[in-house]
Amino acid sequence: MHFTYELIQQSDELLQGDVLERTQEINSLLEVVHPHFHRKENNLFFMVLTQSCDLVQRQADSGCKASYITIAPVRPIESVIERQIESLQTFDIRSQLPVLTDKAKTKMSEFLQRLFNNNEPGYFFLESSGTPLPGDCCAYLTLSIAIKASEHFHKCLAAKRIQLTEPFQAKLGWLVGQMYSRVGTKDWETKVLNNKVQRALNDAAIWIPDANATALQAEYSKLKEQNVDVIMTEKQIKSAIKGIPTKKNLVLEQASVVLNDVLGPEHAHIATKIRKRLENDTVLTQLLK
Repeated sequence: MHFTYELIQQSDELLQGDVLERTQEINSLLEVVHPHFHRKENNLFFMVLTQSCDLVQRQADSGCKASYITIAPVRPIESVIERQIESLQTFDIRSQLPVLTDKAKTKMSEFLQRLFNNNEPGYFFLESSGTPLPGDCCAYLTLSIAIKASEHFHKCLAAKRIQLTEPFQAKLGWLVGQMYSRVGTKDWETKVLNNKVQRALNDAAIWIPDANATALQAEYSKLKEQNVDVIMTEKQIKSAIKGIPTKKNLVLEQASVVLNDVLGPEHAHIATKIRKRLENDTVLTQLLK
């Protein structure tokens, strides 16, 4: 099981960070008190946000200190990635997958690293390995709802499926409370994290060099003139990018024009020789990357 979770859960206690299954009882109460959250199919599970100290049961009536239990929807991580990618899109190209530049990829990579290490405000990442989760998920902390503790405490306890370790309960408390100090919890190993981020990026969008963005947008605009509903395939996008001249080729073409103009037709062979020399110049290649 992932280091975020307790291997042995406390089945008789409800704690901050507990992940609740949408049992029949949970679904029934949502249908009555929060029908919108009940209808939302990608609310796969729910996470308890109320502090553990307020969830301790009292012997007298088996209730707890808190009048309400706050829970947040747990949704597939794809929904978080899609939302973030949408915020990074800067040009209009309809395709099978979103098209973004390498600069946006860097920003997306940094976002995912923060997300996976639970340092991104508004979300709590849940690794699916060894859990009932169908895939990696995130709790949407800003979309929390409240249910009456006196009526629904035991329904929540019966629906408990995942328990966080104490450090990650504290991390969740920090995220929920928007505290200014960072709670120290174990992070993913760098190599494992980088591989996880790369897999997420590969499935999320088509990434293109920043220098090709304008030319690709122009190519899409041409296709759109023929068909306003055109959707570029990944193959078409890669083919279009392959046909875009590199900055070095554009410089070499202009250098040839100048050389031929200065040297004249009778010295065309010298202009050709200089161009070949420039083509093979590694320093020029580095400067024009």
